[in-house]
Amino acid sequence: MGSCILFRWRQLNHVVMMALARLKTISCHRAAPALLMTWSSLAGAQAVPASNDGLDAEIRAAFLYSYPYHEFMRLRYIAMHDSTAPTYTTLNAFRHARQLATPDDHWANGPITDTLYSTAWLDVRRSPVVLSLPDTADRYYVIALIGADLNTFEYLGRRKTGTKARTVAVVAPDWHAQIPPADQVIRANSPDVYLNMRVLVDGPDDLAHAHAVQDGFHIRPVNSAVAVGETKMVPTDGDAASFVDVVNEALQRDPPSSGDARLIERFKAVGVCGADCSWEKLTPQVQARWRELMPGLVAQLKSALNADKHTIPRRNGWMSFRLPHSFGDDYRIRASSAAMSGGVLGVEAAEATYFAANVDGAGKALGNGQHYRLRLPQGGLPAKAFWSISLYEFVPGGQYLVRNPINRYSIGDRTGDLRHNSDGSLDIWIQPNDPGPEKRANWLPSPENNNFYLMARVYQPKPEVLDPGWIPEPVEETGP
Repeated sequence: MGSCILFRWRQLNHVVMMALARLKTISCHRAAPALLMTWSSLAGAQAVPASNDGLDAEIRAAFLYSYPYHEFMRLRYIAMHDSTAPTYTTLNAFRHARQLATPDDHWANGPITDTLYSTAWLDVRRSPVVLSLPDTADRYYVIALIGADLNTFEYLGRRKTGTKARTVAVVAPDWHAQIPPADQVIRANSPDVYLNMRVLVDGPDDLAHAHAVQDGFHIRPVNSAVAVGETKMVPTDGDAASFVDVVNEALQRDPPSSGDARLIERFKAVGVCGADCSWEKLTPQVQARWRELMPGLVAQLKSALNADKHTIPRRNGWMSFRLPHSFGDDYRIRASSAAMSGGVLGVEAAEATYFAANVDGAGKALGNGQHYRLRLPQGGLPAKAFWSISLYEFVPGGQYLVRNPINRYSIGDRTGDLRHNSDGSLDIWIQPNDPGPEKRANWLPSPENNNFYLMARVYQPKPEVLDPGWIPEPVEETGP
């Protein structure tokens, strides 16, 4: 991601960061049973059992279902009202990141150094919005349109719609009035929409050109005179009453699909249903249980990796992340992604596939001054757009880029003067000190003492990468 535009970004975007945020603590096996509940049990409407066990289970279920709505509202509120926030903007207007990440940037876990990010918040309940997309001359970009439930409902950009100039009209789910002329019409899955855009940057010397591309994107409400209803509730972290009321406002503003109607009816007993629910309407017993459970629910959700990481296959020392187009009815994963992403959600696998390694091929932790070689196939990682391998060290509070004498934080298809082997393959040399003139062009500096992990990103992956059987070669230790 670019600069700190994405407000405290603990990025990636995603389920990816859900896994990376705790790669170093892979020994913990404790997982809250409530977080591992079978979500098929949410299919029917039921009254809340009288016992605390039954009540607690209902609150946990309602919390997991509604947590993404709360995060959506929290991020929207900050962007609309906190003038000190790097995401601060006005409605239906872009806010652009202008700088690439450096070791000084701690706004994100594992910040990307390939793209600049832009964000915008749309409201299409009373007026369609027209997006004007410029001709980027084949420069990679992707726009993800994300609804209030934090599901991405549409992609725009090089992979899906090309890079020629075009217009896109975004309309509300129930919009039946006139639709403005446009090359494409998209019916949003909620009236409130979060727009996240990534624009490729070919290094620091390319920033001015990338800025010009960013500035070519525009957002225009069809009827700018229509007043837009603003949110009423102010999200307060950790406060159960605030959580319930913010979620209910979100569900009222952005009603879930009809398929969730029975769930909403069920959760009414614990105060989560939209306009007909509020904290004040809850009984003292239910309020007390919400207050008791809330801290643990949030903590368990943010540490859900301790359960999920064991379901992520690791081969050759790498974990692969091929994200689905939508979370669907997997509410636990949807909530966990919202908790760990900090607002940036990962794009689907066809747009970008990720691989993370914090161990070598023998299962030994990467770091502590060791030297490594990573061999890539002919042409590098198989990508139709671009690829990169970035290195992040584990430090208190997160995982960040490593300061080094050549200011190189990743190696990719745009790294100049890479030396290929005679068969076209590529050896990346990963170590703290200069490997010498023969290897320097392919050197990715690592920390002298700390452990670290590698993140391989493949944008517009070729078909072989989308095959679950494909994995990068293992990182090989070559010496101290």
